[in-house]
Amino acid sequence: MTTVTKAVYVNFTAARDADRMNRISSLVQRTELNSLVIDVRSDEGALLHARDEETRARLGALREAGIYLIARVVAFKGGPRGWYDPGSEVRWREIAEISLRAFDVGFDEVNYDYVRYGAAREPRSRTPVRERAPTIRAFFEYLRAEVGDAASRPISADLFGITLLGPLDGVGQRLEDAVELFDYVMPMPYPSHWEPGSFGLANPAHHPYETVHAALSAGWRRVVDLPGRIASLRSWIQAFDLDSSRPMRRYKYTPWHIQEQIRAIEDAGCAGYAAWNPRSKYEVGAFVTAWPGNPA
Repeated sequence: MTTVTKAVYVNFTAARDADRMNRISSLVQRTELNSLVIDVRSDEGALLHARDEETRARLGALREAGIYLIARVVAFKGGPRGWYDPGSEVRWREIAEISLRAFDVGFDEVNYDYVRYGAAREPRSRTPVRERAPTIRAFFEYLRAEVGDAASRPISADLFGITLLGPLDGVGQRLEDAVELFDYVMPMPYPSHWEPGSFGLANPAHHPYETVHAALSAGWRRVVDLPGRIASLRSWIQAFDLDSSRPMRRYKYTPWHIQEQIRAIEDAGCAGYAAWNPRSKYEVGAFVTAWPGNPA
């Protein structure tokens, strides 16, 4: 059954802070939100809190409040050299073990970020470009078998927003692969990340509805009728201050900008959204149907 999630991202520091989690839980209770995407440690050590028993208890309280909980696992960013080899089966097994622990302590779903090779200004790989997408697909197949199917729980994957328009063989991401192997595919079509002129818009960040709707609609048309598709589309949305200008500069993203993205996602037929703010700070007005200046 498809779960329509209305989520915000919670970073690792915030997730471990009882006061901040109380405020975030209150935000969910006061708005249309129903879900949280929570960072968990994706290498050695405690998954979230010092002991899994404590994590289980904290998550249990959130679940009792009716909140759907998604564990965010960073796949290949990190490690002693700054980036794990996406072809490392040792790393694959480590990720699978972390994922199963996440389900054991009370998460409802596991979400995978950085499921790719390094991009510009990130560590480069010696893997030939032609081998990267097949390697990432093999990793997706591994997660499907060893996590999703093994646990009978949903799994999701984050993709660059531009994969909605076509494959990115340089980093190994193809929307067509992801929709065949995950329950939810979560592209990141942040308006600020599109070049000026994209979709005929001089500054996409100033047109959140048009940008997000155009990107999601283009991507979904490409994959919706694929015979092997199992995934529903769920989108990340921009909840941080950044412009599309080059060079980039700060541009205030207000509740209106976030509501416009939510409207675009609903119109594009997505199974919900997750709002990204790296500091995990959100305004109530962004997630209510009516707020001052935007009457229902």
